[in-house]
Amino acid sequence: MALTKCPSCNKRISSKARECPHCQFVLAGQSKEDIQRERRRLNQEKSDKLVSRSMLALIIAIAAFTYLFMQQPQPQSWGYNIAIGGIVVGLIWFVINRVQLMFLKKKR
Repeated sequence: MALTKCPSCNKRISSKARECPHCQFVLAGQSKEDIQRERRRLNQEKSDKLVSRSMLALIIAIAAFTYLFMQQPQPQSWGYNIAIGGIVVGLIWFVINRVQLMFLKKKR
């Protein structure tokens, strides 16, 4: 009895298990193509989530920059500090999500 990864949740399960005890994905009677299809679906779902999060981060950075450009708050005011913080947080979050997406696509 060896341990393998569930194609649906990627948790370690017994190779003799008929279904995953974590996500209840039925392994018994599944062909190799069905298992590969489930893995591809899971990877595509992860990729879609990362793309959505990176777009949200980019929108936050753009909104903060637009506020800073249009309103031109005084330096050291709370509006200025929030705008700079939003730009920095949005851009860092965007880069992190894009790096995660790159590693996910490289792993395929």
